[in-house]
Amino acid sequence: MKKELYIAIPLLLIAGLISTFIIRYSFEHALPAATPTVQATISQNSLSVTSLPGTTPVPEPTGVARLAWFYKPPDPTEVDLVVKKAGFYILTHKDETELGELRAKGVTAPVAQYLLAFIINDPGNCDEDPSGNQVAYKAGDFCQISQMHPDWFLLDGNGNRIATSNNSYHMDPGSEGFRAFWLERARELQETYGWDNIFLDNVEASREKMVEDNGTLANYPDDASYQKAVEGFLAYIRQNYFEPQNKKIYANIVSVDEDEVWKSYLQYVDGVMVESFATDWSDGYRSRDEWDQQMQLVEEALAEQKTMILVAQGKQEDNGLENFSFASYLLLVNGNAFFRYTNTESYRELWLYENYDYDLGTPQGERYKYKDGWRRDFTNGYVIVRPKSHKAEIVLNQ
Repeated sequence: MKKELYIAIPLLLIAGLISTFIIRYSFEHALPAATPTVQATISQNSLSVTSLPGTTPVPEPTGVARLAWFYKPPDPTEVDLVVKKAGFYILTHKDETELGELRAKGVTAPVAQYLLAFIINDPGNCDEDPSGNQVAYKAGDFCQISQMHPDWFLLDGNGNRIATSNNSYHMDPGSEGFRAFWLERARELQETYGWDNIFLDNVEASREKMVEDNGTLANYPDDASYQKAVEGFLAYIRQNYFEPQNKKIYANIVSVDEDEVWKSYLQYVDGVMVESFATDWSDGYRSRDEWDQQMQLVEEALAEQKTMILVAQGKQEDNGLENFSFASYLLLVNGNAFFRYTNTESYRELWLYENYDYDLGTPQGERYKYKDGWRRDFTNGYVIVRPKSHKAEIVLNQ
């Protein structure tokens, strides 16, 4: 028995080694290769999509970018692309023909009508047709208001009207007469021309523009008093027409010196445009602190179910700035966030970038701190933004 046992043990060991070899060989050769990764990298001057060694090219993606279009119709040669790419629209009165064409081509999203909040235009004479971007849009309106309702105008400390740079005038948001006139004309435009919602431009959050060259305002000795009048205006038009008619109010809140004022205005509107998102109007990138502050404000507004139109300002050829601002948008994107990279001189042009079509899939939670920046994971990849160094990565898993 002992001799047989000594022989059996070596045989069992040999058999075990052979089995291990067979299993290991089968395992290594049966499994598919590791899932390749495609990394989209952008330098300051150029964009490239690089497949790692042994991977296949990037497939045609569906993309996660939700683009906004404003304030005038696109060039006729780009209409089809705008219809395909944009999901949020703001257009202006007197462009209703083009609005009809956009809808005929398949635009199903509600379209907001652009109106200046507290500015009316002087066309030069009482018979001339004024601009359609403000409530005094009929010939003779400015003359009649000027003669019969001088108290509607915003006045400086000396009792003078405050003009803008394009022959228009600031109006008093606290004037009951002006509020009633504004709402009457806004209702008329909405119902006569078939607009879905309203977009208010230049909703001032301080007196900065009005007192810069005029010193003081007659009815508003400080910003707090002016802000209270603006809130009263917003509450008035919301309660007396837009809310009962189930119409949305969007606004471009400008001259913001304090975040709390921005938040206070936010309660009266359904969405806000940030017209220098993740970028600075003149300097390109924001500081890290400014970027952090803005991202937090937008994130909080989105959490309140507000629509956000996030507009980054830059040069068309600056792919690095475009990628940074777009990646910043991706850190926050949800069903209520829309994006556009452009500049104020090019709002009629459609700028498209390769990263708009990256199919990152569905966000897997919120953004989180990652090394020296922020990261957000998606089903098909991830995004990293480093606000201090102004770098961003959009990485796709194929």
